[in-house]
Amino acid sequence: MPRHIKIGLIVLTIGFVVSVGFFVDVVGRIQSLVNDKDTEENPFKPPVQPLFSPTDPPMAVKIFFPTAGGDVLLGSEDQTIFKSSDLINQAKQILKILTDGPKTESLTAPIPRDAKVNEVFISADGVAFVDFTNAISTNHPGGILNEQATIYSIVNSLTYNLRDIQQVKILVGGAEKETFRPLPFVVAARYGSVDLKRFSTS
Repeated sequence: MPRHIKIGLIVLTIGFVVSVGFFVDVVGRIQSLVNDKDTEENPFKPPVQPLFSPTDPPMAVKIFFPTAGGDVLLGSEDQTIFKSSDLINQAKQILKILTDGPKTESLTAPIPRDAKVNEVFISADGVAFVDFTNAISTNHPGGILNEQATIYSIVNSLTYNLRDIQQVKILVGGAEKETFRPLPFVVAARYGSVDLKRFSTS
């Protein structure tokens, strides 16, 4: 094979390798930008952290759920969480039980199935701010009793079991809502930030 053809083939091969490397680098940069954008657009999606450690002792709790019969607004169910050193993690464990629903047939779930807890914050003066996804509003059946049952289940379950939480404020998508559904009943403002530590039936 003539010398100039060999040189040409070598140059073409080097050019091809460089082009492939440049393409791979561009693709990687685009994927990185997409991932960064997803993180920025979803600020409530941090890496999932465990809510307790294997050495945390069990802690008995009383969880309040709406009753199916309607004679009384709430009933209760004894369950167990783990006593994390972080109060917020204890609150999140209780909220997870509420979102999972009761084990007792006579009780019902207070929170729509698709609703999730975005985040929980607890102020120095004992006010817990619980931020739910919009599904708690869009999928909620509405109505005065249903909204009361949801609010009281959340507030009572947190304040009864976690004595450092004195009040609860419920947010939806990071904002305060007057009602879960568009009805003339102010739920969050009237019941989301008052002390309801003993308001329920057991």
